[in-house]
Amino acid sequence: MPANIPPQAKAAEQRYINAKTLPEKIQYLQEFISSIPEHKGNEKMRGYLRRRLAKLKEEQDLQRRRKATGSGGGGFSIKKEGAAQIVILGTTGAGKSSILGSLTNAKVEVGDHLFATKEPAPGMLRYEDIQFQLLDTPAMFKGAYKGAAWGAQLLSLARNADGLLIVLDATDAVGQFNTIVKELTLAGITLDKRTRKIEIERSNGGGFQVACTGRILCGVDEIERVLKEAGVRNAIVRIWGDATKEDLMESLEQTRIYKPSLILINKADLVPNAPAEFEMATKRGAIGTSARLNRGLADVNKRLFESLGILRIYTKEVGGEPAKKPIIVKSGATVSDIAKIVHSQFFKQFKLARIWGSSVNYGGERVGSDHILEDKDIVEIRIK
Repeated sequence: MPANIPPQAKAAEQRYINAKTLPEKIQYLQEFISSIPEHKGNEKMRGYLRRRLAKLKEEQDLQRRRKATGSGGGGFSIKKEGAAQIVILGTTGAGKSSILGSLTNAKVEVGDHLFATKEPAPGMLRYEDIQFQLLDTPAMFKGAYKGAAWGAQLLSLARNADGLLIVLDATDAVGQFNTIVKELTLAGITLDKRTRKIEIERSNGGGFQVACTGRILCGVDEIERVLKEAGVRNAIVRIWGDATKEDLMESLEQTRIYKPSLILINKADLVPNAPAEFEMATKRGAIGTSARLNRGLADVNKRLFESLGILRIYTKEVGGEPAKKPIIVKSGATVSDIAKIVHSQFFKQFKLARIWGSSVNYGGERVGSDHILEDKDIVEIRIK
């Protein structure tokens, strides 16, 4: 919050933070902005709050348009299974269902008519000792962002997925890709991972947790206040290096959710140059495939694993054998993260850990709680 603001501004801020509905948030945020004195020291905060107000109004307008078209945004709900849930996206006729059937042997309807897929269809894809859940979905179309037909439900699936498998028809790969990217962008989803000083991962509970490798050049209570003003109630905030309140506000402005993705250009047997032409036009890599001939699909599971940025970590009891089922964590996870997952006692009473794997110099090396793990590491935790 800006310094030296009057009591009415503080009261308006608190009403905004506590607001439950979108109209209330807009009303109280307008009051909050108007009650902040206009001087140079408050310019950045006022600018941030104005941008936040514009986004709230845009969200309200979108809700009204969805209501007018009769689409509430609900409907598709598939329970996540396996190491990750991957949503298959593509325009009609691209061959999404055929790709799912070829990769997973799932029984799916493969029609020669437009919009053959009406509901999400799951299948399990194995990679070594883990499985990914692939979801075939209804076709992406222009205007899906506005909530027409199944657009809102489809984009909600994409937003909640761990990754995306984008299937394009080789006869119009660039055009279809541009359509999909535009709809994802308008829905607040990006395929491009940015290098950030601050990462804000929203959670379902637990309040705010702040992890910092440098110095936080503002109070933790100030971080919580800025997050609450942005409508964030629970989150894990990761900060690399020194960071200011302005850095936090800038991170909040980067509202698009990053989703790792893998691009398949199907029917490449008919247009062999399609993958190369696609890469030249978009500067993105793609795999040429043919679901009809079952070509180009052998390494899709490996490429998906690599794109997701996840690790398989195996726990081990003292004197015992490594667990057969791995714990799946994000790249960059530490021994402390594993201790929290295994048991709260392991985290609270942590003494040391022994590691077998590529993250250490030799098998059984002793490490501390901040040791960064690598894929297939075996972790043996010892407590006090």
